Amino acid sequence: MKTHSLLAAALLLASATTFNASAQRDNRHMESGVTTPLHNDKANPDDVEKSLKGNAPKAPNDNGLPRFALVGKNNEFYLGIGGQFLGEGVFTWGDAMPSATLFTPSSLAPATPGNGGNTQFAWQSSSIYLNFVAMPGTDNQIGVFFKGNFMGNNNAFNCFHFYAKYRGLTAGYTNSLFTDGAAEPMTIDFEGPNGYPFITLFTAYWEQNFTKNISGAIGIDTPSASMTTGAGTATVNQRIPAVPLYLQYAWNDGAAHVRLSGLIRPLQYRNLVEGANKTEVGGGIQLSGMTKVAGNLSANFNAAYGRGIGTYLQDDNGLGMDAVATGEPGHMETVKTFGVTGGLSYAFSPKVSTNLTYSHLVNSLPDKAVVSDSQYRYGDYVAANVIYNINKFVSAGIEYDYGHRKDFNGNGLHANRLQCQLAVTF
Repeated sequence: MKTHSLLAAALLLASATTFNASAQRDNRHMESGVTTPLHNDKANPDDVEKSLKGNAPKAPNDNGLPRFALVGKNNEFYLGIGGQFLGEGVFTWGDAMPSATLFTPSSLAPATPGNGGNTQFAWQSSSIYLNFVAMPGTDNQIGVFFKGNFMGNNNAFNCFHFYAKYRGLTAGYTNSLFTDGAAEPMTIDFEGPNGYPFITLFTAYWEQNFTKNISGAIGIDTPSASMTTGAGTATVNQRIPAVPLYLQYAWNDGAAHVRLSGLIRPLQYRNLVEGANKTEVGGGIQLSGMTKVAGNLSANFNAAYGRGIGTYLQDDNGLGMDAVATGEPGHMETVKTFGVTGGLSYAFSPKVSTNLTYSHLVNSLPDKAVVSDSQYRYGDYVAANVIYNINKFVSAGIEYDYGHRKDFNGNGLHANRLQCQLAVTF
């Protein structure tokens, strides 16, 4: 599919879904009355929940709101320690998808004879988190959030978030400002849409509300560089941070928004021919948002385009697609990347909801680029699920995933996955 056609489709989706209403895509994330204060009868449950929710990550499947919270004397602090067990049964057929927890089209490999199907079980995306807010509701409010899962090597405990917030400043290990977590589609698959900008790294940024509806932010990121070197080129340590920023308009008490984001991404490499370090300056833009369409139907959308931003998009991360060597010895250029994602959600009742997601990512190489013909050119991602909330603590879901990739040599691979999940959140 042509890039400009996809961009037009994304903008059409954006314009068609901007209405004055709230958006609800997943009851587990959007429900109210979740947190119960302990050992303090004077605590206002709504204030406690609002403070802890504002301190947690915004992605719909990145749970960080505890079911119970300790409240200090005179409401001096709120402390919630929670966790989420995610147990999954997975059946994959078609070409080989190596991970049971991450459905990543770019990682598809040809299935060996006799191995066209695979049944697996997973629990590694289960998490433990700490959500702490001191001096809530004051000008000196401080927030600290930590979350870890078991996605490290050999199921090792892995830090997924660890950051602090103070007076609009956030610093630590968490998502980049270029990630609009609130607009990400809800998927049982832990990876999520292949063309969506989602990256966790060390970052620091400043957010500010200019009016009731308009807000903005600017920060610095320290992403790793993923480049494909060739004759006369080599990677070096990165010296210049990336700069993400955004301007957002929100309505309906923040339940719906549209955001315009930008990214400046300098990339350093070594020109061995000249014996000097060189810098290629890439960057990107992104339009994203979420809103209610009509009744219980809501939508979310995203379109991102740029040069040298491959590390920021799900499917390209780690594939050497930030910059590539060209036919000129010692020279590298950034790669053009475009990702588009759209999602629809419908709440049948407070207990049952469904989500449908489509995402596409495409890479365009510079002239005379020196890369393998088997390098990733573009891919597609489809997910459809139903979530059932059994009670306040337990929910279950079933999801179908489809992934497709095509290389620069024209070869294509695809896989299907059916997965069932039991989620226990406390």
